Amino acid sequence: MTLTKNMRLDQCDPENIAFAEFLLEVGSKPEEKVKLSSSVDRCKDVKELISKLYPSLGTSNQVSPEELTERIILSARNDDVNDINMEAMNILDGETFTYLAAERLHPDESGIIPNYSNEFLQNLNLPGMPLFRLNLKIGCPIILMRNLSPSEGICNGTRLLVTKCGKHVLQAKILTEHKAGETVLLPRISFQPSVSELNINMTRRQFPARVAYAMTINKSQGQSVKYVSIDLKTPVFSHGQLYVALSRCTAANRIIVLLEDKAEEPETTNIVFPEVLL
Repeated sequence: MTLTKNMRLDQCDPENIAFAEFLLEVGSKPEEKVKLSSSVDRCKDVKELISKLYPSLGTSNQVSPEELTERIILSARNDDVNDINMEAMNILDGETFTYLAAERLHPDESGIIPNYSNEFLQNLNLPGMPLFRLNLKIGCPIILMRNLSPSEGICNGTRLLVTKCGKHVLQAKILTEHKAGETVLLPRISFQPSVSELNINMTRRQFPARVAYAMTINKSQGQSVKYVSIDLKTPVFSHGQLYVALSRCTAANRIIVLLEDKAEEPETTNIVFPEVLL
């Protein structure tokens, strides 16, 4: 079975019909470069990318929960996502609360605890693990990284708004899904990456969240929002990423892109492996 209709787009709008056809080509044709739709807005740097998507950020009004629910910045790499989130956090008014993780090394198969420096462990930034240093402000959005209580809407991928930063727990308001608007408390939990992935047997205890003005394209799968900014200054690197990023939005004219530094034409890298589509 092949899906051919984009249910996120308003199919009554001729421009969106054309954009839906463009998305099908992006998702199925193995072209190295694709020209973006003329309705897609462009910006020149990360600051403009943030200000166009979150115009209220840093003003007396600040960004409302409703705006945070319907807006997101996407990027292909975790490091770029962290940089964008840090830039947005610097714009947000208010006190910064810093939470440091507790880390512990475990013996290997021979019973020996490896000798890694604290600096090395603290700089590890793995997918699915929180940062060693988590900086938060009241009013910033976060995304959960673990299922804590699915029945209460506290699931992996849920976006929330930080409302109070305590010493031992975070208080936050759910922004998405069926429990939107409800207030929850988030504790610290332990994360243990697989030894095969990291080759280090360790545990990191931290709040299961990351700042979520921006998120990775892979993490955004399954979500639909009204406005999307896409950081493409570092091109996508795996099958279908460009399609996923562009198709998160519900209208073509509400997409903003940041392209590679030397890009003069509105085009970007696309990666499609036809064998995956068979």
